Amino acid sequence: MNEIEGSWFDGDRSRRRGARLRWGSGALALLPEEGGRISIDPQRLQMSSPLPGAPTRLSWGGEDSFVTMDEAGVAAMRRDLALGGGWLSRLENRMSFALGAGMLCVSLLVAFAFWGVPAIAARAAFLLPVEVSDDLGDLLLGELESWLPPSELTEARQAGLVRYFTSRDETDASPRVEFRASEIIGANALTLSATTVAFTDDLVMLAENDQELLAVYFHELGHAELRHVEQKVLTASAWLVMFALLTGDIGVVGDLLLGSALLGPALGPFSRALEREADAFAVERLLAAGESPEAMISILEKLEAQSGLMVSVNGTASDENGSNRDEPAPDAAISEAEITVSENTDEGFLLRLLDIIASHPPTEERIEYIESRIAD
Repeated sequence: MNEIEGSWFDGDRSRRRGARLRWGSGALALLPEEGGRISIDPQRLQMSSPLPGAPTRLSWGGEDSFVTMDEAGVAAMRRDLALGGGWLSRLENRMSFALGAGMLCVSLLVAFAFWGVPAIAARAAFLLPVEVSDDLGDLLLGELESWLPPSELTEARQAGLVRYFTSRDETDASPRVEFRASEIIGANALTLSATTVAFTDDLVMLAENDQELLAVYFHELGHAELRHVEQKVLTASAWLVMFALLTGDIGVVGDLLLGSALLGPALGPFSRALEREADAFAVERLLAAGESPEAMISILEKLEAQSGLMVSVNGTASDENGSNRDEPAPDAAISEAEITVSENTDEGFLLRLLDIIASHPPTEERIEYIESRIAD
């Protein structure tokens, strides 16, 4: 006869009682410590799936149950009584199934991260109160304050542009337009939230006419109206929460949220998709306002001509596709010494932040799309 020790729960009381489970010659019986014998039909015995280091629970149709930590004894009883472990237990003990299940879980997790999370974020972004977008715009504008000092344009010029933009804008609530001077990013415009966009002085001076600036405004308005920045923030936050849950390291979330090592490459293709949406929005608004999208092509060509060389974080010049060149960036942008910064400095953080905010498809591709819309 063989037996294993454990605890018996009779179903009437929650207190466990010591007992032994004895088997032999096809018979099975429970022997409580206080005496007595309870015969058990082996055919009715049900057993939880065996997991290393976890207790095994056995029951036999009633409210009684027997719990033991004797893994070797349970395995011997299963073998002697020819007990099956159930379909789940059999699957768990097959390496091919375990590997397949692991790969399936990883595939589903990756699919959810790169398709499910952005899709949910796209819907959730429209549920955020406008105050959240206001705070987000103020936060990003504050973080970039050292690189985006107050504009040197006259107040009359700034006010005139805002009046012109809003007069052509059919939205119920136009975003706040900030004008800022910046030698760092040059001619550019940024959408900081659904309620805040920023134009640099260099962009205003680069434009040949206000229609070109209107085209840029409508592009940024597309980002704002479609809640693109909020989508990026929600997506990034969800990714970091998933990362923290998988690794168990909650403290790393804050560091990763401010770094481009994870978010820059991850948000790159996603951001380019949003840029295409903003281009389509701008073309629609220009046509609705009775303006030709040619103004958008014109300003894109000017921006392309001025920024043929973009400055990378390591201080080397790179072309639009990101391939490095041996010569340093031109003086009109930033000198190599000025941007060779430590990842731990405020300047390094700003570079990473701008890298996340600004991500565009190739200019040629964008112009081809606009020309196709004009042809229609």
